[in-house]
Amino acid sequence: MFMNEERPPQPHQDIISGCDGKTVRKDLREYLLTSTLHGLRYVGEKKLTWFERFFWLGAFSCSIVCAGFFILNVYDKWRSSPMIVSINPENMALQNLPFPAITVCNVNQAKKSVAERYKSDGDPVNKKLLESLCTTQEDTEIFVSDVAQSADWDYFRSFLINVTQPCSEMLAMCIWDSGEMSCQDLFNAQLTDEGLCCTFNVVHRNKLFRNPKELNDMNITFPLTPVDWTPEGGYPADAPFNGFPWRPRGIGTDHGLTLVLDANVAEYYCASTKSPSFKILLHNPTETPNIANLGDIYGLGIEARIAIQPRIMDAAPSLRGIDISKRVCLFSSEKNLVFYRTYTLNNCEMECEARNMLALCRCVLYYMPSRQLSCEECLPACTEISYSERMSSARLSPEMVKQYAKRLSGNKTAEYVTKNMLIIHFYFEDRTFTRFTKGEIFGLTEFLSNTGGLLGLCMGFSMMSLVELIYYVTLRALCHPRRRPKHHFTQ
Repeated sequence: MFMNEERPPQPHQDIISGCDGKTVRKDLREYLLTSTLHGLRYVGEKKLTWFERFFWLGAFSCSIVCAGFFILNVYDKWRSSPMIVSINPENMALQNLPFPAITVCNVNQAKKSVAERYKSDGDPVNKKLLESLCTTQEDTEIFVSDVAQSADWDYFRSFLINVTQPCSEMLAMCIWDSGEMSCQDLFNAQLTDEGLCCTFNVVHRNKLFRNPKELNDMNITFPLTPVDWTPEGGYPADAPFNGFPWRPRGIGTDHGLTLVLDANVAEYYCASTKSPSFKILLHNPTETPNIANLGDIYGLGIEARIAIQPRIMDAAPSLRGIDISKRVCLFSSEKNLVFYRTYTLNNCEMECEARNMLALCRCVLYYMPSRQLSCEECLPACTEISYSERMSSARLSPEMVKQYAKRLSGNKTAEYVTKNMLIIHFYFEDRTFTRFTKGEIFGLTEFLSNTGGLLGLCMGFSMMSLVELIYYVTLRALCHPRRRPKHHFTQ
């Protein structure tokens, strides 16, 4: 009997036979002739001379080198300067922005009547404290050890309250959103580098400090519900519109804040400027003001208009993936301050200055935080809101002087108003504001797009070109079907 038997295939032998030199050369030539990469088909064309083939091979190699050079430049730019600041097409609406915190200080450091009483009948500690307020000498040159030991914080706090003009005297009239209000409901006393000043619209102390119970009470009052506003998070979704810090109610002086300030020139004893005036600073509601160096000086006997101009800097969420040393800014969750609850550059620098002074002198200035903990190098916050102003002013007219002299308590004369008072209006001019957004100069998608564009320009490379190469290197070499001859057996 004769039977035809087909021997079972032997995969191992087929693979070996499919990977011999002849087959590899054949597959390579076929790849060169069919590749979508520019110029390779001329390298595999048999009809061309060897010189022509090497010419095209050299041209293709040069294209690879050029593409690699430009891609490395793009990658280096991506890694070294990954961030760009651009104008956000979506402006911030007025109702989403808080009215700035406003700190007002009388440049007079001590009331004359109190200072003279301390000089004549005061104890040595009060005399030294008064001297420290009214001199340019360093405190270490003024105090001796036995006197300094008696001037603890509680004593110095009481001294400042007694010797400084209180907010109830400085703020003669306060008008908010066209309605006259009690200035004690709008302003709080605050210790600053300019002494005891009055601050409007600073966030609630529980939202400002990390451990507010450790602070001495300054009789801070907040007539409305405090909300947890931060520059990065904004107002919570469930925050009432009249929550604190207050938001602007509209544009123009009718929807702003108007103050009538009384300098009480007759009580000037020593001042931080060369003329009777006020120092005023607009700042972020979550910050302690640096008013001595940054506050603007406003003279007396004038009416001033301050158009508030916010500067808004925010960050795209994708910026978190970039190394801090490259983006040079911090999100609030990336660094916790010891004293302040909200991270800002100003708050961080205040803590670092206090730490350095504490390490050097074993004491800090009265307005500084005093925790003995180290802080890292301060960087700008990725999301920041600051305020600048555009001022216009004019001398008070006789009619306005008479009008306010009648409205003010204490039977003020027109002459007193002219020599002692400042009328100032704070307001917004626009309903929307431009935002500057920090973002990636290009992300992974843009990097791949640029890389693909360079490869396509130089070699005609695409994703399918990569698929072709993988196919010829792997699947075609290993899985290409091959015919096997049949064997006949006789039985």
